[in-house]
Amino acid sequence: MLSLSRLAAPALALALLASGCDTTDSLSGEFIADVTVNGAREAVDGEAIYTIVNSSEGPRFVLALFVGDLGDNDHDDYRFISFTREADRPGVGAYSVDEDTDAPSVVAVTLADVTDGDDPLDAVGYVLRGRTGILSITGSDGYGTLAGSFRFEADGASVDMPREEVDGTASGQFEAYYERPSVLRSLGIDLGI
Repeated sequence: MLSLSRLAAPALALALLASGCDTTDSLSGEFIADVTVNGAREAVDGEAIYTIVNSSEGPRFVLALFVGDLGDNDHDDYRFISFTREADRPGVGAYSVDEDTDAPSVVAVTLADVTDGDDPLDAVGYVLRGRTGILSITGSDGYGTLAGSFRFEADGASVDMPREEVDGTASGQFEAYYERPSVLRSLGIDLGI
């Protein structure tokens, strides 16, 4: 007969191992999403960062969700979802996806997956802009963290020749941390900053 203590040890080890993994309840600087482009669905995850850029027009908020790590993305190869708006860091609430971001309750969205982007003749992939959807901020703290979820529909074009129309959808969750604008600018990617 097995004793309870023999069963408890493996269960405890499994619980401790699982607690070290990110879940949708604890993403800590990361995101998870389902992305569908031209009917092909993919589960993606990676690093979630936001920044505030101050310009002569006022503050501009950028939330960037990089597939993989931030360092895996540069001007040549990049995969990201970005949300921008013409205002400071958003509070808890819902923000509509639209290309016209003049209202503080509206965000613009870009979905991009490009390889060899620094060479227009060899570039492959796509860039899409959000048409409709929502960005929900469910948590905002004084320590530089934003948490929430999103879903949107987008359309755009392939970057390879011949150019083709592309459409897609994305939905997911994130917990983003603050990073200086210079860190995101150093990637050489057009994130709207």
